[in-house]
Amino acid sequence: MSPLLSRRLVDRYLLRLMLPRMGAALIVTLVALLLERMLRLFDLVTGQGATIGPALGMAISLVPHYIGLAMPAAFCIGVLTCLASLSQQNEIDALESAGWSLRRIGVPFILCALVLMLFSLALFGVIQPYSRYAYYEIRHSVLTSAWNGRIEQGVFVEAGEDLTLSAAAIDPTGRVLDRVFAIQKDVKGEVVLTARRGLVVPEDGGKTVRLLLSDGVAMTPDGGRLDFNELALERRFPADANPFRPRGDSERELTMAELFTLMRGEGVLPPDPRYAAEFHARLIRAVSLIGVALLAVPLGVARKRSPAWPRIAIAIGILAAYDNVIKMVESMADLGKIDPALGLWGLCAGFIALTGLVFLLTPGQGALSPVRSVLRLIDLVIGDVRRLLRRSGDTDESEDSAGARG
Repeated sequence: MSPLLSRRLVDRYLLRLMLPRMGAALIVTLVALLLERMLRLFDLVTGQGATIGPALGMAISLVPHYIGLAMPAAFCIGVLTCLASLSQQNEIDALESAGWSLRRIGVPFILCALVLMLFSLALFGVIQPYSRYAYYEIRHSVLTSAWNGRIEQGVFVEAGEDLTLSAAAIDPTGRVLDRVFAIQKDVKGEVVLTARRGLVVPEDGGKTVRLLLSDGVAMTPDGGRLDFNELALERRFPADANPFRPRGDSERELTMAELFTLMRGEGVLPPDPRYAAEFHARLIRAVSLIGVALLAVPLGVARKRSPAWPRIAIAIGILAAYDNVIKMVESMADLGKIDPALGLWGLCAGFIALTGLVFLLTPGQGALSPVRSVLRLIDLVIGDVRRLLRRSGDTDESEDSAGARG
C-alpha cells in the first residue's frame, strides 16, 4: 500500500470516529435548547387560542439559529472525545510509532473545520436571516390573527380586540363550553358575562365567529344585573388586518450581501456601524472554527488515562468566554466606539494565534505541553482545596470533642 493511500485511510478513519460524536453532541444540544423554547412557544399559542402548528413552525425556524450556537461546541467535543478514545486505546501510540506527529494527526480535523466554515458562511449569511424572519412572521400571525373559534380549558383567549373569553370545561372539539366567563369591552366600560353553557360557531370561512351563551348573567359597568336564557355574541375578523413588516427591520434579518451593500453606504448615508459589526461578526464566527480545531486536538491527547469530561468542561468554558467577548466587542462596534473590522478581526486573530500556539507546542500525547501544565495546576489547586476542607473538618471535630469532655 502506498504511503499516500495509507494516510488517506487513516484520515478517513479519524473523521469516521469524530463525526458521529459531533453529530450526537449537536443533536443533544439542539434537543435541549428546543425543548426549553417549545414550552414557551406552546404557552404563547395556547394563550392565543391557536393550534400547535404555529408553535412547531416557529421551532423549526429556530433550528438554524441553534445550529449556529451549538456547532462550535459540538465540533470541539467530537474532536476531543475522538482523540481521547484513541489515546486510551493506545491507537495514538501506534500512529506516533508509525511516524505520525500530532500535527499530522490534526490535519483531517483542521480540514473538517474548513468545510464547516464554508457551511457556516451559508448558514449565517443566508439561512439564518430568512429563518429568523420566518420565526417572527409566524409569531406575528399568532399574536394578531383572527381567533379560530377554539379555546383551551382554563385559558383566557382574546376573541377580538374587545372580548376576552375563558371556560372551566371544554369538549374535545374546543367548541362546546361549560361554566363560561367572558369580559366584553365597549365605550361605557366592561360587561362581565357568566354562563352555564356556551357554544362557539365559526362562520364565513372563519371570518365570523358566533358565541352562543345560555343560562347566564351579565354585569353592566353601572352595577346592573341582567339574567338571560340565550345570548349571542358575534365577532368579525377582517383578513390581513395586521400585515407583517417586510424583512430587514433588524440587521440580523439581512443576508451577507445585503449587509455588505449597507455597510458601504450604498443604501443609506452615512452607513450605520451596526451593519459592519454584524457582517464582520458573522465572518469571524465562521473563521473561528479553525481555532476550535486547533484547541480540541491538544486537549484530546493531554491525558491518556484520565476521563475526558474535565477537558470538555475547559473547552466549553473557553468557547463560552470567547463568544461573550465577541458579543461585547460587537456591541461596542454597534455604538461606533471601535472600528468593527479592526476590533472583531483582531479578536479572531488573537484566538486563532493562541490556539495555534498551543497546537504547535504540543508535540505528542506524552510530551509536556501548555494544556498538561494547566491541567496539573488545576489538580494542585483542587488538591489544596480538599486538604483545607479536610483540615477544617478535623478542627471542627476536635473542638466538638473538647467541648464534650469539658
